[in-house]
Amino acid sequence: MFGGAAYRAARRKLATERWPLFAVLAVQVLLSLRLVWSNTAFQDEALYLRAGHLEWARWLHGASIPDFPSYFSGSPAIYPPIGALADSIGGLTAARALSLCFMLGVTGLLWSTAGRLYGQRAALLAAALFATLAGTQFLGAFATFDAMALFLLALATWLGIRSADCQFPARFALLITGGVTMAVADAAKYATALFTPVVVVVVASAVWRLRGVRAGLAAALAVAGSWLVLVTAGVLAGGRDYWQGVTTSTLHRPQSDVTVTTVLQHAYVWTSLIAVLAVLGAVLAARSEARGKLLPAFLAAAAFLAPAEQARLHTTVSLQKHVVFGAWFAAIAAGYAMARMSRVDPGRGWAAVMALPIAASTLFGSMGQAAALYHVWPNSAALVRMLRSAVHSHPGNYLAEDYDVEAYYLRADVPWQMWSSTYYFRYPGTLPGAPSFEAAISRHYFSLVIMDFGDTAAADREITADMRRSGGYYVMARAGRFTVWALREPAPGRHSGRSGARG
Repeated sequence: MFGGAAYRAARRKLATERWPLFAVLAVQVLLSLRLVWSNTAFQDEALYLRAGHLEWARWLHGASIPDFPSYFSGSPAIYPPIGALADSIGGLTAARALSLCFMLGVTGLLWSTAGRLYGQRAALLAAALFATLAGTQFLGAFATFDAMALFLLALATWLGIRSADCQFPARFALLITGGVTMAVADAAKYATALFTPVVVVVVASAVWRLRGVRAGLAAALAVAGSWLVLVTAGVLAGGRDYWQGVTTSTLHRPQSDVTVTTVLQHAYVWTSLIAVLAVLGAVLAARSEARGKLLPAFLAAAAFLAPAEQARLHTTVSLQKHVVFGAWFAAIAAGYAMARMSRVDPGRGWAAVMALPIAASTLFGSMGQAAALYHVWPNSAALVRMLRSAVHSHPGNYLAEDYDVEAYYLRADVPWQMWSSTYYFRYPGTLPGAPSFEAAISRHYFSLVIMDFGDTAAADREITADMRRSGGYYVMARAGRFTVWALREPAPGRHSGRSGARG
C-alpha cells in the first residue's frame, strides 16, 4: 500500500502511462460488439426502450401511457428516455452501443480507482479481470438500465476515493457529489442500493488511510448524508406509484424455489477468478501493518452480496447481471493480490505471467458464458417480420405472453393500448385470469394471439383450448417457438382500450 510521497509518485506514473488501459478497453469493445447483432431484443430491452419512447410522448405531447412507476424496478424517467434517444438515432444497435459506452466508463473508473489505491499494476490487472468477465461483456451489449446504474455507482466510488487527496472544501464537494451520484444510481436501478453500504465503507476507509480516522468518519457522514437526503426527497416526490414499484420489484420480491446451492454455484461460475483473487488480496492485506489493511476485505465482500441476497430469495433471475456490480469492487482487491504476487519480478516479465490466467479465463470460459447468456431468449426476427403484415390484415387487439418485444418493434403500427398479456388479463364484467381469457376468446376480442408456452405455459394451454372450442381462430403461422393464431373474420377498424396489463 502507498502513503505520502510514494502514493503521489504512483499517481503521477499512472496518469502518464494510460496506453495499457486503452488496450484493455479495445478488447472489451470487441468482446461486447460480437454480441450486439447476434440476437433480437430481449423482453427487458424492449420494455425499457418502449417505455422511454412513451415517456417522451407524454412529456412532449401529453399522451396517455401505462403506469410504469408502479411496477418498474428502476425509475422510468431516468434510463428509458436516454435509451430511447439512442434507439431513435440508430435503433436497438445504438441503444446497445450506449450500454457499451457506459461499461467502458465503468472499466476506466475501475482502473483509476484501483490505481489511486494500489498503483498502476493493480489498476491494469483489475481492469483486465473485470473487462473480460462474462457479465461485463453481456452488459456492454444489453440495452437496459444496468450499465448506466453500474457506471453511476462506480463514479460515486471514484469521486469519494478521489476526494482523499484534496483539501477540505474540494474534498467535501466531491463527497457530496458522490452521495448524490450514488442516489441517482439507486434510482436508475433500485437493486443498486444493495451496494450503497459498500461505497460508504470503501470511501471512508480510503480517506481514513490517508487522513486519519476523523476524516474517514466525516467522509462516511458526508456521502451517506447526501445520499439519504436525495433518496428521501425522491421517494416523497415520486409518491405512491413509485413506492409501489420499489416495494414490489425490490424490497418485497417473492421467493422462488431455486436451491441455495444452485444460486451460489451460478454466482461462482460467473465470478470465480475475481472472487478467489479478491479473497486472496484480503488475506495478503490483513497480514500487513499498513493503515487501511481491511480495505481489500471490504472490497472482496462486495462480490458476495448479490449471491447472498438471491440465495435468500432462492432465485437466479438477473443474477448474471447483479454479480457484475459486486465484481467491480472485488476486482480492485483481485488486482491488488495479483500486483503483490507480481513483485517477484521487478522487470517486465510479470505482465506476461499475469496475463495468462486472464487470457485463459476469457478464451475458455467467459466468452462462451457471455454468448450463452445472449441466447437465453428466442430470436424474434421471423415473428416480427410476419406480424408487420398480420397487424394490418387483422386489426384489433392482440394477446401475447411477453408482448413487449412485439410492441417495441411494431410501436409505429400498433398503439400500446391494443396489447394484452397472458400474465394478467381482465375482460370487462369477468374475473381476471382463465374466466376473462375464455370470455374474450368466445367473443373474438383478440384478432391475433401469439403463444410461445414460456413462463405462462399453463395459461397458454388454456387459451389454446379456448380458441379451439370457439371455432373462430386458426393457426396463421409458426415462427421458431412462436405460434400465431388469427381470427378468421377480423373486424376491420376495431379499436378498444387495453383490458389487461402485465403485473
